[in-house]
Amino acid sequence: MASRQAACEACRKAKLACDHEQPVCSRCRSSKGICIYRTAPFKRRRVEKPSDVSSPDPSSPTFTPRRNPYPNPGYLGSSSHAAIFKHITTDGEPSTGVHTGVSESPTPQWIGDNYLLLQGADVLRHLLKAYPLSAMKELVLFWLSKGANLALAEPFVAQCAESVSKLFASNDENWHLVYARRLLHNSAQPLQFHQSMDLSEFSTQFMEQNCRWETIGIFFAAVSRATIDIPFFPSLYTSDEDQYNLRRLATKLCDFALEISLSLDCLNDLQLIIQYENFIVHSYVDGDESYHSWRKLGDVISSTFAMGYHENLEAKPGIPRFLMELRKSAFARIYSADKNIAIFLGRPPRMNKRFCHFQIPSCQTNSQPDNDIILTNNHLNQNVWHPDSKPGYRADSRWSALCAFLKEEVWELLQDKQDKACVEKASKIQLNAEEQWRALPAHFRLESSLKQCARTPFGRDFLAHVRLQHLHVLFLLRLLLLNTLTEPDIPIIETAGQMLSIVVEVILLRDQIINSGTGLVWKVAYYGLPAAGIILLALLKQHTTTATSISRTKLLRDLSVFVAEVQMGTIVRLGDPNYALLSKATQTIQRFLDSFNSDNVPAAGSEPQGHHEEGNDDWAALLSQDLWDFEAGFWQSLADHPALLAVDPPLPGV
Repeated sequence: MASRQAACEACRKAKLACDHEQPVCSRCRSSKGICIYRTAPFKRRRVEKPSDVSSPDPSSPTFTPRRNPYPNPGYLGSSSHAAIFKHITTDGEPSTGVHTGVSESPTPQWIGDNYLLLQGADVLRHLLKAYPLSAMKELVLFWLSKGANLALAEPFVAQCAESVSKLFASNDENWHLVYARRLLHNSAQPLQFHQSMDLSEFSTQFMEQNCRWETIGIFFAAVSRATIDIPFFPSLYTSDEDQYNLRRLATKLCDFALEISLSLDCLNDLQLIIQYENFIVHSYVDGDESYHSWRKLGDVISSTFAMGYHENLEAKPGIPRFLMELRKSAFARIYSADKNIAIFLGRPPRMNKRFCHFQIPSCQTNSQPDNDIILTNNHLNQNVWHPDSKPGYRADSRWSALCAFLKEEVWELLQDKQDKACVEKASKIQLNAEEQWRALPAHFRLESSLKQCARTPFGRDFLAHVRLQHLHVLFLLRLLLLNTLTEPDIPIIETAGQMLSIVVEVILLRDQIINSGTGLVWKVAYYGLPAAGIILLALLKQHTTTATSISRTKLLRDLSVFVAEVQMGTIVRLGDPNYALLSKATQTIQRFLDSFNSDNVPAAGSEPQGHHEEGNDDWAALLSQDLWDFEAGFWQSLADHPALLAVDPPLPGV
């Protein structure tokens, strides 16, 4: 007598015959549905007594974590033993080094961490009970329709949203554990590729039936990011508190999805993508100064090295073109993030270009479909751009990495500032920066006011960020050449004025722009604060601006708008992660603006009193001499300027 077989969950719910094929029955395969078989389909669920909390539910999956005694080593470089032994085979013949077309991560010998898995499943159950999955999918799709996306996971976000929305068809108690086990099984499979594979074929390995924890992570990273850009979505949240709760839950589930994936010790491209996007999510949720975000970036960099993506990717055979470009985009974004965060926090960068093969992605063009790539990289001159290049995340990755390369050179000069050749080297960097700017397609260069640009919201933000990146390189160069922060010269004042002007325009046009790679708060903190700091130092020193292209009146107007927008809460509000940094800086700017119209500051060109001059000298000695420090320490020191001490600080909210 044939043993009784249980139907899959999809057929059982629909009351249709199931042919019991595993892992996917014929009906689910043809309908592209999610095929899940229960662990104990014919075992009745025992009702537990309140005191009996230790007995497991028989329908829940059980796990026996068994750690791999031979961990995946990842990429092994030229100084390792592998560099010698890879040339030796068992028969004594040299190895041919033929690429198998399979991700080099070994198949794991254990199936996951029980604790992490149960936590992830519990968060998943809580989230799906609190918020409808279909509404979260609609939120992501609405966010995508506005032109926004995840910068690195861009090709997969819409597919991930569709796949995840079909995944959880049952809300029965403890079914979150069954689905979690299915996701774990899929996540343990290596991602395969061959040279003729396209993006669609590659994606089938982690979509629909093959959904992985990485797929879940990408989706909920998109949910978290969408809650930042979309302030009101009635089917999910109508208040700030509900919006915040959804963001935190989505971020937590993204964290667990990533940790479960990493615990399998099976590095792959999808894991690196979700690691990067998870770091970006935390920079929004925890703040750009958060140690948590800093550690997340370090993890992404570690994975980049472990996968060997700091090496020449084009030298590795058997990689399809789309995957090559995806890996180059990953390297470019992670490399530029390392430099920008290091400068912002005043810490050493962790990806040294001396130990990396610098590589940037190619460009898409306006005349080509999104999946077609125009190869424009020139190994001798990476400044080459296709004249019809399309504004997008790939172009932003390319430009950001080019600017980050120059920023690293400036950083290295800072360590050797006493070198006699420092000025000459700085001049060469400036020439390279100007050459990079001229090499850009004409429609990438912001040559007028931002509000005069007839572009899409994404395109307008893209133009602003491209220009800010270029100005920031020049700003850092001129900052490097200053003898002291308290004596800014005309070139750096002009550069700071241009940076501040663009940041103020971005603030005022915030409802008409879409994040093209960096958010509004980052632009304000990373570009706006250093620019405002230099302008304040210049005005406090009573520098005349007749020799500059920016009038004193415009500088004061931009500072006033900058302060007003922050104090009104249109950029950050009390409780937001970057509130402390921005509020402290704007309080100092406000005190200066108040003192400017008072009798406490001498008129321009007048000689200061002796005691005032002595006070200035004392203050200059106390001001932080770290030329890269524009965080809390700089603003606190600036607030102690003698010209501002006599002015009462403004009342809160004024």
